[in-house]
Amino acid sequence: MTLDNAFDCDGQWLKGNLHTHTTVSDGDRSPQERVADYEAAGYDFLALTDHDRLADLAPLSAARLVVLRGIELVCANPTGGPGYHLVGLDLPEGFCVPRSKQIQTVVDAILDCGGQAVLAHPYWTGQTIKDLEVVSGALGVEVFNSTCETTIGKGTSAVHWDDLLARGRRLLGVAVDDTHRATRDGFQGWVVVRAAERSREAIMDALSLGRFYATCGPTIESVRLEGNRVTAVTSPVVRINFICNGSSGRQVRSDDGSPITQAEHLLGSRETYVRVECTDQAGRSAWANPFFLR
Repeated sequence: MTLDNAFDCDGQWLKGNLHTHTTVSDGDRSPQERVADYEAAGYDFLALTDHDRLADLAPLSAARLVVLRGIELVCANPTGGPGYHLVGLDLPEGFCVPRSKQIQTVVDAILDCGGQAVLAHPYWTGQTIKDLEVVSGALGVEVFNSTCETTIGKGTSAVHWDDLLARGRRLLGVAVDDTHRATRDGFQGWVVVRAAERSREAIMDALSLGRFYATCGPTIESVRLEGNRVTAVTSPVVRINFICNGSSGRQVRSDDGSPITQAEHLLGSRETYVRVECTDQAGRSAWANPFFLR
């Protein structure tokens, strides 16, 4: 996987949610209502990802919101562990779900038709690294999921992500709503992509190349790697973490608890990746995608 640094790319920042349910499956809002809700909330794009069914995008109307066709599928686990939830993004209208619901078969089918696959909420699903490391080809993992957080408090899967990164898996981190209800689990987790234009093609290109960060509120202004120095600039937060494999890394916070907006970390010789996450005074976090060092 060849990735770009979103903060070094030209384009415009666009906000979107990549996991959404409607009355096509188990959501309480129709596709058109969901599109209107997210457009009114200032989002630039939205993926409709109902269980086992593709929403019909033809009748949907939006002034500026770009709608992506997606799906959520429950897939079989070859290890004998819990079944996976997998989100497919940017699927063609005629996408056929493989008869075999084995996870790798489904990931491959999504990639073969030009889409992208995301491993959904592994903390909520109950998966461990044993379950996750056998899957290849996915674009990323949900590092935050609103509905998993608001229902059972298992919304953050950062440890699962780090376990995979430490094993050399080049997976990106997305924050999503997984919206089911009208208000409870909406507008709490999203991605911000650096896209060349406001279009389906440009948004998917940006996602595929890693030109985005994930957030529940804080803004990441820049993250850069120059030599062995990693620098981060953010909106006011209480801490900035430089997360690496093993016991490497660093947390930066002020001595008196006042907000900070920048931090840096010098890498040593053991790190195989480094990623930045920050948390604000309200407890909301944001996650930049990793730099892969080897």
